[in-house]
Amino acid sequence: MATHQTNCDICNRLAAIREGTHPSVIAELDTGFAVMGDSQFFRGYSLLLCKTPATELDELPKAIRVRFLEEMSQVAEAVRMATGAFKLNYESLGNLVHHLHWHVFPRRESDPDPKAPVWGQMPKPGSDAETQSKFNPERDRGLLESIRAELHAIRARP
Repeated sequence: MATHQTNCDICNRLAAIREGTHPSVIAELDTGFAVMGDSQFFRGYSLLLCKTPATELDELPKAIRVRFLEEMSQVAEAVRMATGAFKLNYESLGNLVHHLHWHVFPRRESDPDPKAPVWGQMPKPGSDAETQSKFNPERDRGLLESIRAELHAIRARP
């Protein structure tokens, strides 16, 4: 069984978030932090990083597990509302980084191949397209703030 890694990328990101040095933070939630993805090839791509360094959902106590899933759906709704996405793709893989996290990809009919999985469409590492699609705090601030505002409104509903 996969186990949580010693030098965990998500734990490092969580430390940067807590220090206030992570530029793509959308919001702190009860069970995790919502952040925009490193790549914005799919504009609005966001993640929910679990505060608990668990590898699998079933390792979380039931109340935290249920809340984590609920918060993932809130982040997804906020991304959909802020981006006007035609469809959302949700993924929780953990094959490379064994720390619970959700990917939320807004999909558009104008995507290069809107019916294909996202991973095969991402720009090749080192390409100009990859460089241009990296999260940019200046360029992406408006979208980040829109997702944040939608998330706040969703969480304020009774």
